[in-house]
Amino acid sequence: MDIKKPSRVLVNNCLKIKKNESVLIVTDKKRKKIGGAILEEVKKVTSNVKIIETPVAKENGNEPPKIIAKEMLNYDVVICPTTKSLSHTKARLNATKQGARIVTLPGITNEIMQIIDVDYNKIKKITLKLKKILDKSNKIHILTKIGTDVTFLNKKRKWIPDLGFVHRAGESGNLPAGEIFIAPKETNGILVLDNSKHNQKNFAPSKTKLIIKKNKVIYISNSNSKLGKVFKTIKNATNIAELGIGTNYKAKIIGSTLQDEKSISTIHIAFGNSSGIGGNVYSKIHKDIIFQKPTILVDDKVIMKEGKFT
Repeated sequence: MDIKKPSRVLVNNCLKIKKNESVLIVTDKKRKKIGGAILEEVKKVTSNVKIIETPVAKENGNEPPKIIAKEMLNYDVVICPTTKSLSHTKARLNATKQGARIVTLPGITNEIMQIIDVDYNKIKKITLKLKKILDKSNKIHILTKIGTDVTFLNKKRKWIPDLGFVHRAGESGNLPAGEIFIAPKETNGILVLDNSKHNQKNFAPSKTKLIIKKNKVIYISNSNSKLGKVFKTIKNATNIAELGIGTNYKAKIIGSTLQDEKSISTIHIAFGNSSGIGGNVYSKIHKDIIFQKPTILVDDKVIMKEGKFT
């Protein structure tokens, strides 16, 4: 698969890197080829570019080594094609506070690179139409056929659109793009997992049940699953960190969190760290779970019926 064109789109469209800007690429041994392809495109714009290798993290949201976190503070643009996500880390947050523009590409593959080359105006139209509806809402109710029945209270919190454009100092985004998300103020209800296997790892068996009360998981039916062990061993992992809705028309379900969460037919709910997206809980993990073909009610009005916008 050709990754030169999507790398070029990333550099020239998504980031609009300028000749006078400095660029840092943070990658790891499993994503070196993609990091190298991005490096070659950056070099066509600016000579002030450096690529640095970080160890492969154990989980999404794990902090990089201190030397890399420090290095990220010194550049105008930081690009992170890594195996695990740096999106929800203090390192990323501190670098954006310093003024860096950052894009993260956790779990990126040659296949997923292809949906970086999309019509961003089309994604923008879908996402901002949703934002107009969601920003006025107080309550989001999610239902699925196999038993998820959960309510999110979001009053006075604005939804964050991921449009694929990271052009201003201090902005950050995830690529491929195409979602709208929020750190919920309060979550209550039942989650029944229908698609917890991602990136070749099964975090919990299908139909595992979770009970949520006041934004925390208080019960998991399979406590010996990987997800159950994460809840036991990582501080604040039971926090409901994010509710997201996919808005990328080109994203198909392939079993990769990075792409699946952008699909229009899905929502995703994350556990753990919410501090990087407007919440107030920090954890060493941010774990997204995908839910396919949900029904979404916004203040009791249906906006999606079994995976299709109404």
